[in-house]
Amino acid sequence: MDLRLAEAFRSLQGDGPSAGTPAVFVRLQGCDIGCRWCDTRYSWSPAGGDAVEEEALWERLRALGPAPLLVVTGGEPLQHSGIERLLERAVREWPRAEVETSGIGPPPFRHERLAYNVSPKLPSATERWRETWAHVQAWRAEPRSTFKLVVGDPPDADDACRLIAQHELPAERVMLMPEGLTDEAVRRHAATLAALCTEHGWRLSPRLHVWIWGAKRGV
Repeated sequence: MDLRLAEAFRSLQGDGPSAGTPAVFVRLQGCDIGCRWCDTRYSWSPAGGDAVEEEALWERLRALGPAPLLVVTGGEPLQHSGIERLLERAVREWPRAEVETSGIGPPPFRHERLAYNVSPKLPSATERWRETWAHVQAWRAEPRSTFKLVVGDPPDADDACRLIAQHELPAERVMLMPEGLTDEAVRRHAATLAALCTEHGWRLSPRLHVWIWGAKRGV
């Protein structure tokens, strides 16, 4: 099995329910969702990155050093035909693994040590936003999935509230994450989201990597 790899690195998980956890990241190459605010556009092209054979990939990841968490991100991991096999191996190789996905497909693999950070898109993000909500019932049935919505300027907050209610997402599994590639932008959006999370019982996701390092690669 070969995968197209955009990059692999060790850092801290910057957002979602495991924010602040030391992690090894596997960023897969290829995504056609086209979010306007995406900060990893270098991972979009399916012809970009490098083709990596399975054993070489795991050797590379182990060489990065120890971490309790493996994060499979992208690009869009669910658009890779070998994703199920990769995740099966991930839970054998690592104490815990997470997948970051738009939810463009249903859960490809289930395991007690595998979690999903599902980020369905709001209408302002991409013309394909409806497709990222198409499998939401399957994701609701996966108890180890968290719904992490990226929220920026109006009408994003209203759209988020409407879609969360429409799809009956469990409040305890909802996180709102402020859009932004600078600390100033993240803070501005977070102030609005803090009030919404307090009102509805949702969680507020940080963007630690932006706060610490800014919007750059390999962190």
